[in-house]
Amino acid sequence: MTQAILRTQDLTKKYGEFTALDKVSLNLGEGDIYGLVGRNGAGKTTLFKCVMGLASPTSGTITIHAGKTHLSAARKKMGFMINPSFFSYLKARENLEYLRRVKGLKDTGEVKRLLKLVELDGVKKPFKAFSLGMKQRLGIAGALLGSPSLVVLDEPINGLDPQGIIDMRGVIKNVHAQTGTTFIISSHILSELDLVATQFGFIDHGVLLQEISRRDLHEHTKKSLVIEVDQADRALVALESLNVRDVSVDGNRLTLATALDRCPEIARALVESGVALFDLHRQETTLEEYFMRLVGGDHNA
Repeated sequence: MTQAILRTQDLTKKYGEFTALDKVSLNLGEGDIYGLVGRNGAGKTTLFKCVMGLASPTSGTITIHAGKTHLSAARKKMGFMINPSFFSYLKARENLEYLRRVKGLKDTGEVKRLLKLVELDGVKKPFKAFSLGMKQRLGIAGALLGSPSLVVLDEPINGLDPQGIIDMRGVIKNVHAQTGTTFIISSHILSELDLVATQFGFIDHGVLLQEISRRDLHEHTKKSLVIEVDQADRALVALESLNVRDVSVDGNRLTLATALDRCPEIARALVESGVALFDLHRQETTLEEYFMRLVGGDHNA
């Protein structure tokens, strides 16, 4: 198990009578890409603001790097991107050089390295002429100044076109592969986060409903073959004759995790064994369906 780089315990944030965060206990492992998934207004940005010190929690605790340094000092070593804002008349390099000096960083080669990392090293036009995707990538470069061990990205693909989303995904994966930086990334698009994240947290109405690894998430959403018969015991014998063994049984309902492409063969074997076959179909829970079942309701994620 990886060491926790960020933990919150019963983190609560209220604005008057409105509870934006309700006892959120989050655990982010070092080296992970943590996908925080929730609908718009679920509490993702509020959580980030509390973690970064931009908002004060009503109650609860925040621990970074297992409390080895004071929280205020640990926050200074974080990188974050929330609505990236730069000087409109400056170029990418000039904006990052300004940030470098503000942060007191002496490594003058870091700006060049980061611009190359986010594929903006050859761009000469000013920030105001950037596409949204370019602005987001410069925001990531700004978040990476000083080589932080933890980087927070709030909705980095929001509003991007398909190519911009692909570019952003590539940048995050490339940075993670080259530097091992820990990321926590929020989005309301689970299917996109699934392409980069190693861990997930699902938040709704300020409540962290579940934390789950990518592997376990896919166990819950993998394809299966569902069979309904009159005699489960006899059906199991028929399936064993076909060397199909990974079967779970619930009454007279059988679920197969393998042999999904052998439907005609399975149906024939069952009937020839004297089993009454009531239903046989493939089943798959999509990531979006899993999310909606978790949060309840029939709203767009």
